[in-house]
Amino acid sequence: MKQSCVLGIFTLAAVLILFAGCDREVVTEVKTGAELSTCFTCHDDNELDLVAAQRQWEESTHGSGANVNRNRLYSSRYESCEPCHTAEGFVASVTGVPASGDHFTSIGCFTCHMPHTNGNLDVRVTGTVTLANGDIYDRGASNLCARCHQSRSDASTTVVDTLTLDSRFGPHHSNQADMLEGRNAYEYAGYSYGSSAHTSTALNGCIDCHMSAAINEAVGGHSFNMRDEGHEIENLAGCNVAGCHTGSNTITTFDRDGLQEEMEALLSELKEILTGAGLLDEEGAPMADRVVTDADSSGAVYNLVFVEEDRSLGIHNTEYAKGLLQSSINFMTTGDPNGGK
Repeated sequence: MKQSCVLGIFTLAAVLILFAGCDREVVTEVKTGAELSTCFTCHDDNELDLVAAQRQWEESTHGSGANVNRNRLYSSRYESCEPCHTAEGFVASVTGVPASGDHFTSIGCFTCHMPHTNGNLDVRVTGTVTLANGDIYDRGASNLCARCHQSRSDASTTVVDTLTLDSRFGPHHSNQADMLEGRNAYEYAGYSYGSSAHTSTALNGCIDCHMSAAINEAVGGHSFNMRDEGHEIENLAGCNVAGCHTGSNTITTFDRDGLQEEMEALLSELKEILTGAGLLDEEGAPMADRVVTDADSSGAVYNLVFVEEDRSLGIHNTEYAKGLLQSSINFMTTGDPNGGK
C-alpha cells in the first residue's frame, strides 16, 4: 500500500511536469547570415549617430509631443488634424491606409523614416507637394516637411470682397513652404512683390539650414532648431557655405542689419492699425464675427497672420515678408498699397 502511494505521487509529479512543459516551451533561435548583418547596419555597438539623432529630436518641438491630442480619440473635431499632429495620422496620409488603433503617438523616427521596410534611413516620401493654391513645392527631402508646413489655405479664394472674420481666419500655423516659395499671401494689385535669394538657392528647402551639422543636442541636426536661447547659440553652419553666405557676405547673426527688429516693428505697426480699425481683438487675433466688405482690408489681416505664422521674422523670405507687411500698412493708412508713390 505504501509503495503504491509513493508510486502514485511520482506519477502525478511526472504528469504535472509534462503539462508544464507543454505550457512553457523554451526555444532558442539563433539568427545568422544576411538577416542579422542587416540589423547590425544600424544596431551595432558603435553606431552612435542614431543615438545622437534621438537626443537631438528630444530637443525639438516634434519631440515634445505637443498637440498630439489633436486626434479623433480626443475629439471628433480634431480628426482633420491627425495627419500633421500624430505619427499614425501622417503615415495614413502618405499611404492612403486609414489610421486605426486605440491610441495616437507623437511625431517620431518612424513618422518620417521606415528603415525596417526600406533597409535605409531615407525619408518616407519625397514626391512633390501641391500647395493649397495649386503651386508645386519641389525641394527634395524637404518635400516631406512641406506636407505639413504649409498654409492649407488658398488666399485667392479665402480673401474675398465680403466675408465674416473669425479667430482662425488666415493661413494655418507654420506656413513655411508658402513663404519660402514667395506665394499664396494676399497680394495687392499694383504692388511689386519680390523674393529673397533663399527662394532660388535653398534647393533642398528646410533641411539646408534646419538640419545642418549639430552644434549641440539642442541646435541643428534632428533638433531642427536654429537657435539655442539658453546658451545664446545660433546655428549658422548651413548659412555660411558655398553658394550662400561667403566672403564679405558671411553672417554672424540671424538679425543681420537689424532685419528681425525691423520685421518686429512692421508687425507691431500693422497690428496697431488693424486693431484700431476693429479688425483684430485685444489678443491680436482676427476679430470674430466682424463683417468685412472689401478684400483689401481683410487681405491686410491675412498678410499679418501669414508673416506671423511663418515664425522666422523674415529670414525665410525677407523680400516677400517685408513686401506683404509694407503694402498692407500702406493700404490701411493711405488706401494705396504703394503709399501714394
